[in-house]
Amino acid sequence: MAESISEEDLRKLITACLPGPETEPGMEVLGFSLTATKRETEQGRDSPVLDVYFPHALYARWFRQDGRSSTLEHAAHLALGSHLTVRYHDAPREIPEAENTAEDPSGTAPDALSPLPSDMSPPDREEYGFDNFFSGQKNELAVSIIRSMLEDLKCGSMPYNPLLLRGLPGTGKTHLLKAAAAALRHIPALAEQGRIYTLSAPDFAGLFRQSPARQEIVRGMLRGCSALCLDDTHLLVRSPQAQEELTSLIDILTATNRPVLCACTCLSPRQRAELAGADAADIPSEEQLAPSLLSRLRKGMVLELAEADLDVRLSYARHLLRELHLNTDRETPLFLARRSRQIRHLHGVILRMHAFFRHTGNMPDEQDMEGFFRASGSRDSLTPEAVLSLVAAHYGFSSRDLRGKKRDNQLVEARQMAMYLCRELLGESYPSLGRIFGGKDHSTVMYAVKKIRENQVTNKDMHILVTELTQRCLNRI
Repeated sequence: MAESISEEDLRKLITACLPGPETEPGMEVLGFSLTATKRETEQGRDSPVLDVYFPHALYARWFRQDGRSSTLEHAAHLALGSHLTVRYHDAPREIPEAENTAEDPSGTAPDALSPLPSDMSPPDREEYGFDNFFSGQKNELAVSIIRSMLEDLKCGSMPYNPLLLRGLPGTGKTHLLKAAAAALRHIPALAEQGRIYTLSAPDFAGLFRQSPARQEIVRGMLRGCSALCLDDTHLLVRSPQAQEELTSLIDILTATNRPVLCACTCLSPRQRAELAGADAADIPSEEQLAPSLLSRLRKGMVLELAEADLDVRLSYARHLLRELHLNTDRETPLFLARRSRQIRHLHGVILRMHAFFRHTGNMPDEQDMEGFFRASGSRDSLTPEAVLSLVAAHYGFSSRDLRGKKRDNQLVEARQMAMYLCRELLGESYPSLGRIFGGKDHSTVMYAVKKIRENQVTNKDMHILVTELTQRCLNRI
């Protein structure tokens, strides 16, 4: 069986069991070969051997000294079994054909390592965890449900299976999926039952684009796992066979109370129109998945993740700036939070600020910052200031007037309209809108939003005006 698994499939299976969100640095240049030794185990079975080949001896020394070997070995044992033996070779394979057996084809004496205990916990990574997920009030319930599910699993029950995370790009679906996968690996019952696979949809589909014999091997491994975490499930739209495989796999795993967690990007027609800076039209729709798969994904718990509002983005900006020791003025975090609609874009901009400061010794100026925003994909120019300016111009006022305290009827309507559009189009929280509009109480903002919303139903002219201003905001005119 071992000889039938290709090097690329080995890489995918091992990578799926890494504790982090991405391929372990250095993994992409390693060579892999899985064979069965001629030495038999106490159970009378051949013992599989994973041969790992380095590009050269210096690279091998760096890999070991940096501690990456322990992470690799743990992932290999999770993917291929605790009875696996891992051997290292300080030179590439000279003969890559599958006929090679346990003998070292490079002629370099391998370092045989004893199998790791199957219940050994993987190295912790603080980057992806529940405690550092900036959820805000909108996503608190989703996080709470996932953590509750993990507690139930410790007692052997899985009330929500499968669990589907849905939301716009950048809402934290991958973060929560990786955090859940890391927590699953710390549940002894699951670790003893089998492997926990964390795969992206393209990698999952790739496992079934090969010979029937190899597909059967992969199919058996996946069906023997104790949990499956699958990211970007909507991308399976492009692979009908992978959809069929996942449908069958969900049936098998859920029938035996083994957790299935999936993440999926979903965009409504309106959201596609609003999503600037991305080829939203090219993102497959969840609705395009096969009905049989879609019904199974939705039969368990479906959690909707909302975009981070201004307060969440502001908290994250302050946290990351402080963590990177970037001393900025008090207005910079607010400026960054307003310009970046997504946490991932905000993260990218701040990292570029940090790199700029390290190499120049100076903080970036306004022109540099604009370049950072473009590089991060934050090309959405719709900000609260832009909404205020557009609404004020329509009513014949200035943005300062809308932030002020004057209360003549026309000005009050303009102010309420701007509050409503900021809430609907930008997702700003009521307290943050209160600060934007001159320090007003959040109850005042709530009343304004409610009034405009209700007037649209009873007043046709108001409905037409809201529609017109909404389109102008979305078209940035």
